[in-house]
Amino acid sequence: MAGIFDRNLRGGAGGVNRRHFLGGLGVTAGAAGAIGMMGVKPVLAADHPPSFESNGKKVKVGLGLNYGPFNQPWRRGCWRIVQTVLDAGGEIVTVRGEPSKQSEQDSARQLLDRGIDVLVLGIYSQESETAYIVEDAQRRGIKTVGFMVPVKDSPSVAEDTWGTATLTGYYLQNVLRRQGSIVQTAEDRGFYTPFDMEVDQLNLMTTFEPRMKMLPFMSGSVSTSDQISKGRENVLSLLQANPDPNSLNAIASWWWPLTVGASQALTQMGRKVHLTNHFFSEQLLSEMQSPDSQIEFSTDTPYHTAGDWVGKLAIALGQGIDVPANVYHLPVTSITKAEAGAALKELKEMDEKAIALLKNYGG
Repeated sequence: MAGIFDRNLRGGAGGVNRRHFLGGLGVTAGAAGAIGMMGVKPVLAADHPPSFESNGKKVKVGLGLNYGPFNQPWRRGCWRIVQTVLDAGGEIVTVRGEPSKQSEQDSARQLLDRGIDVLVLGIYSQESETAYIVEDAQRRGIKTVGFMVPVKDSPSVAEDTWGTATLTGYYLQNVLRRQGSIVQTAEDRGFYTPFDMEVDQLNLMTTFEPRMKMLPFMSGSVSTSDQISKGRENVLSLLQANPDPNSLNAIASWWWPLTVGASQALTQMGRKVHLTNHFFSEQLLSEMQSPDSQIEFSTDTPYHTAGDWVGKLAIALGQGIDVPANVYHLPVTSITKAEAGAALKELKEMDEKAIALLKNYGG
């Protein structure tokens, strides 16, 4: 798909990825070779999984479908995992759950008893929380791969969390001219680790700007709640507590339902505040393209690309191919308000395909 999403995968006008960061720093193959000659082994973040040649073996892959109604990016990732495995001649086994660490782990344990060759783990439970599942899988001869989380002794695909936060941080610093007050909102601390990391990164960036101030974090509940309502209620309370128009200059929201709620509250109260978002959804992009909406900038993690990569890694592992236990980081997609309509069109096409395929697997 040669559109906004593809543009950013190539590191184009709205996108940032690690290859381009490293290139800008002068970390080239030649430079790495020179370092190696001095006996120092350079360690660089992997940007893209290597290519693997199939040996024809049919692979049975286990995947927990634990996304909820707000987890549209996650659903797109699962769609691409399933499609990629099927395209490679493999078989998919699924268990339906809900968006929580416990449900994820319960689904994974059930899948271990379903005769699979490879188990996909993700997206909430971290490496230390699934190590016991990996060890059980290893005893059974089952390979493991991480989907948006690191997994013990296994390859995985993950969001470039620091890059996402840095891109949003630079955007806000520029539009605010490095002065003013910001508040951040995301799901409850501890519920989804990348959100915690992004909040902390933007806090750190703000610390070094003497004319900028970070207001207390606004907790946005969890994915099983009505987070649009929560986002609206939070921002209404925030605006009432800060009636001076100059007391709040920007809201950085790391989860799209909270962003939609925040936008609705700003419209209701007639306040002008810079509003940024992370993660695309059809409802978010519809809100963003509206002339009345104050959502002006959004990043996204291309879960559909993650699904492609995870699917290919799963097939390679299941075919007995030696796969390095690297974490492969995704590029960061970003758009401005003017691009929301085009992004929405692309997203709808993907979501229609995701729903059509995953309904065959209980998704």
